Amino acid sequence: MAVKRYDGSAWQVVAGKGDQGTSSSISTWVKTASGGETSLSGNDDNSQALSYTVGQELVFINGTLLKRGSDYTATNGTSITGLTALAANDVATVWTVNAFSVTGAIANTIVDAKGDILVGTAADTPGRLAVGTDGQVLTAASTTGTGLAWTTLPSSGKVLQVVSAKITATVSNSTNVFASTGITASITPSATSSKVLVLITGAAQKSAANSGSRVNFELVRGATSIFVLNNIGYNNTAVEAYQQFAINYVDSPATTSSTTYTLNFANGANAASVSVNLGGNESSIVLLEIGA
Repeated sequence: MAVKRYDGSAWQVVAGKGDQGTSSSISTWVKTASGGETSLSGNDDNSQALSYTVGQELVFINGTLLKRGSDYTATNGTSITGLTALAANDVATVWTVNAFSVTGAIANTIVDAKGDILVGTAADTPGRLAVGTDGQVLTAASTTGTGLAWTTLPSSGKVLQVVSAKITATVSNSTNVFASTGITASITPSATSSKVLVLITGAAQKSAANSGSRVNFELVRGATSIFVLNNIGYNNTAVEAYQQFAINYVDSPATTSSTTYTLNFANGANAASVSVNLGGNESSIVLLEIGA
């Protein structure tokens, strides 16, 4: 509601927008008289300086509203004159009514839903950024209208996919030339920055025909050798020997194309025969894509 003052014949709006507005505020200046004062100015009992907009002030003595022009004069915004001499301990009060504009206020209709954010879209121009989805974070984005964007963080250090295979067929090799064990699997990385963790377990065997027989392994990505493990099952005696083996290797293929990993093997002594999965044993290969 607007602030009004009775001028002796009618109520006049001092500040505001009538009964429908709230665009006014009141500050209060209070001074206890020492006696004999006919004017008011300077600091009040709370060290607040007297300041008002001419024509928009209300003056009270001991709670009684004075009439402008008859009981006092207010023309300069910093003093009140023409008062009847005050008695000691009279309380003079000046209400300063200040109008203020709500032009440019941000309307509540700019917000449409829970989680909406008010953002600047240009100088002195507010805008709305709708809430993102669960788990997203707010990031700077100079190409968007709001300068901000909701972003889903890339997975980092997490397992993105798993590929596995089990091999039961027995494969033998009596040469020192690498050949496939049949232990193989393919994976298609989702990003060039991803790493592939290769996990292989199985059983190798050398025959008793030659004491120098031993199994050498080579891990191949496509046609590229990336890891070698030698002398599995070697004991320098002419006896048949079995040995479990495990290969753990972290590779950086730097591709998003299908990538095949294969375990090759050979007889390190180029004599007799070495085998994988002999006697019903099984081998397995697991490929895990790890987000960078």
